[in-house]
Amino acid sequence: MRVLFSLLALLTAVLPAARAEDGYTFLIATDLHYLSPALTDHGAYFTRMLENSDGKVTAYIDEVTDAFLLQVIARHPDALILSGDLTFNGARRSHEDLAAKLRSVRDAGIPVYVIPGNHDLHSYMSASFKGDSFTRVASLTSDEFAEIYREYGFDSAISRDPCSLSYMAEPMPGMRLLMLDTNTRHMEGAVAQNTFTWLEAELQRAQQDGAKVIAVSHQNLLAHSDLLSDGFVIANASLLRSLYERYGVSVNLSGHVHMQHTATSENGLPEIVTSSLAVSPCQYGVLEIARGAAQYHTEVVDVAAWARAAGKTDVNLLQFRQYAASFFAGTMLRRAAARLGSEPDASAMMTWLAGLNAAYFSGRMDTVDPTSEMAERWMQSDTFSGHYVQSILSEERRDHTRMNLSL
Repeated sequence: MRVLFSLLALLTAVLPAARAEDGYTFLIATDLHYLSPALTDHGAYFTRMLENSDGKVTAYIDEVTDAFLLQVIARHPDALILSGDLTFNGARRSHEDLAAKLRSVRDAGIPVYVIPGNHDLHSYMSASFKGDSFTRVASLTSDEFAEIYREYGFDSAISRDPCSLSYMAEPMPGMRLLMLDTNTRHMEGAVAQNTFTWLEAELQRAQQDGAKVIAVSHQNLLAHSDLLSDGFVIANASLLRSLYERYGVSVNLSGHVHMQHTATSENGLPEIVTSSLAVSPCQYGVLEIARGAAQYHTEVVDVAAWARAAGKTDVNLLQFRQYAASFFAGTMLRRAAARLGSEPDASAMMTWLAGLNAAYFSGRMDTVDPTSEMAERWMQSDTFSGHYVQSILSEERRDHTRMNLSL
C-alpha cells in the first residue's frame, strides 16, 4: 500500500491536471493487447513470436498496464475509454485479469467504458506460451465478455443493443457516449442491420434531448492509409458515416491500425485514431471538452517513472522509452531486410525506414522530410516496403497527435 501511495504521489506531481476548466476530460486508450502473466513463461516460443511480430511490447504489457492505470488514477479524468483489442489473443484469463486491474480505476471514482476488438472474442488464437510451444486456452463469447466487463459500461448504459455489445452511456448530463461494437461473431468488422435500427433510435433520442454524442468503435470509420484500409475500415462505414452526419455526431474515436492518425470526412465528420498502448511510444489520448469545443492530444505512459517508484531493477523498464522504440524498430527492420537483397545502401536505408515508421505510427508526420536521399531510394524500390514508403510520403505533413474539434 505504501508503494501505491508513493507511485500516486509521484505521478500526481509530474502530470498536469486532467480536468478541463468548466468542462470534462476523457482519457482514451486502445489496443492494449493485454496478456496475463499466467499465460507465458517468456520462453523461446514466446520470444520468437514477439521478435517476428508487429512491435508490441507484450513482454512488458503487464507493467505498461499497471503504469498506465496508475497514471489514469493520478489524473482523475471524468471517464476512461478503452476502444477494443483489450487482450493479446482473447484468452479468458487475460480478460479476467485486466478486468480486475480496471477495478482500481473504478474504485477511484472514474467510470470505465469498454468495447471488444477483433482479438477479444471467439478467438482461435487464445493460447498460453510455455517453453518452445503453446497450448490453446479458452476464449470468450459475447455474453461472457459483457459479464466480465459488466462494471465497465454495460451495467450503467442507458441503452443496450440486443443484437451486439453496443451500448449508449451518459457519462455526464448533455453528453452521450456511443460505444459501437463492430466485432460480434456474425458481423466482424461491420455493423449489423438490426444494430443500425437501434443506433438510429438512440441518435434520434440524443438529438431530441439536446445531447452531444461522441462515438467510439474499434475499426475505423474513415480510411487513414492507402495500404491500411481493407480490413481496417468498418465494412459498411459509408452507411454509418451518413447516419452520424445526419444526427450531428461530434467525433468518432477508434484504434485497430495501431498508428496515431486524424482525418475528416468530406462532410466534416472527424475521426481520431489513437495508437496502440502496446506499441512505441505507448501513448494514449486526452480529450478535453469545454464551452462547446474540444481539444485532443496524446500523452505517453511514463513506465520508467513507475518502475523507479516501484523499486524495479530491470533496465528495460528503467529506460522504457528507449527499449520500446528499439524493439519496435527491430521487428520492422527484420521484415524489411529480407526484401532489400543486395542493395548497396541497405543499412542506411533500413535505418531511415525505422525513423520514418516511428514518426508515422506515433502520429508525427510533421517531422518527416520527404525530399531526403533515402526517401528517393525507397521510392525507387519495387518492394512492399517501397510502396509502403510511397503511401506514407503521399500524406500531408502534419501533427496527428493534436486535433481541435467543435461540439
